[in-house]
Amino acid sequence: MTGTTSPSASAFMVNAFWLSSPGLTAVFDAIEPVGRIRVVGGAVRNAILGEAISDIDLATEAEPHEVAAAAQKAGIRVHETGIEHGTLTLVADRIAYEVTTLREDVSTDGRRATVRFTRDWSLDAERRDFTMNALYLDRYGRGLDTVGGYADCLARRVRFIGDADQRIVEDHLRILRFFRFNAAYGRGPLDPAGLDATRRHKARIADLAAERICHEVMRIVVAQNAGNVLGLIGAEGFLDGFLPGPYNVDAYRALAGLERRAGREPTPALAIAALLNFDEAAFQSAADALKFSRRDRARALDAMAASRGMPPLSVPQTHALLYEHGTEAFVDGLLVGAARGADIIDLPHLVTAARQWRRPRLPVSGTDLLEQGGAPGPELGERLAHLEKVWRQSDFMLDKAHLLAIDRQLRQPKD
Repeated sequence: MTGTTSPSASAFMVNAFWLSSPGLTAVFDAIEPVGRIRVVGGAVRNAILGEAISDIDLATEAEPHEVAAAAQKAGIRVHETGIEHGTLTLVADRIAYEVTTLREDVSTDGRRATVRFTRDWSLDAERRDFTMNALYLDRYGRGLDTVGGYADCLARRVRFIGDADQRIVEDHLRILRFFRFNAAYGRGPLDPAGLDATRRHKARIADLAAERICHEVMRIVVAQNAGNVLGLIGAEGFLDGFLPGPYNVDAYRALAGLERRAGREPTPALAIAALLNFDEAAFQSAADALKFSRRDRARALDAMAASRGMPPLSVPQTHALLYEHGTEAFVDGLLVGAARGADIIDLPHLVTAARQWRRPRLPVSGTDLLEQGGAPGPELGERLAHLEKVWRQSDFMLDKAHLLAIDRQLRQPKD
């Protein structure tokens, strides 16, 4: 049976070098004999926009058992990563490709969908979220567009497919995805129909798992054009109960700009701390509500703690702060301090120096001190702590012999 498309489908061309990569070529060669297969979604969108791609997903008329058999016959490894939804992961030339059979929704409950397979490309497109994500590309760069997504891509317009309310009812996470895609790819005002629909349904966000909300929020805050979108999210209470607004968008923009000038992309946890005006209690509350990882929580809190000592006023103080906080927290603290208004002269030089710094090791140990007398216990800990303090105050210049001499002098009986 031959697959079908909408009579209103339009074609376009894309020149993408990765279409002829060995792994993708092997997948096309293996699957095409049992069903037409095209690249779909983000890789197509980003190729049109001239942006980098991170992975390649494909859609096919072939059903999963046909895909698996054809791939295995061609020597391609097959993993049943989403077989209940028609998705297999094929590994060719050490690259993983998700291959999904064309589908249409049978029922949805806002969090998950029941689907059935189809050979109709337009039905598969219509179940997707935004027009720019429902574009298909064959191995020759010939595109298929049944929803007007190509023009929307060129205009950088994020638009729901069909009825925006229905798309949101099908999957409540699409409310936040609407904002994320605008932050990442959109330009100009948000699509009015889409924005109005998100407003009507924003209470549905509370039905989502905190981890799914967190995942979307973390991706919104690192997007290139997130400032205006975040201001709207905070002002209109889209995340009340998780990340309550209004947000300090100026602090967020300042920190994001500083991070990019420091040669790195914005750090999600730090961006959220900035939105909350670097209020540690508010950040802790948001971290609890969104179920941040321990790593994300600790990074932001360490950065805010380090920022209180910024800027260092001398080279020894710089070294002392690096020793106390570590390189990552020191650099984070520098950037947070600058975003909060600290006057940090030659910030790029300080960042470079911090990245080149290597943490020194205290030249003496408890064993060394015990050889000079005394017994294990609290007193030994106090002796070590005192010598570490003296060593730090010397800008880490005192060697083992000097430190042991100081310990002996302190242990001499007082007259």
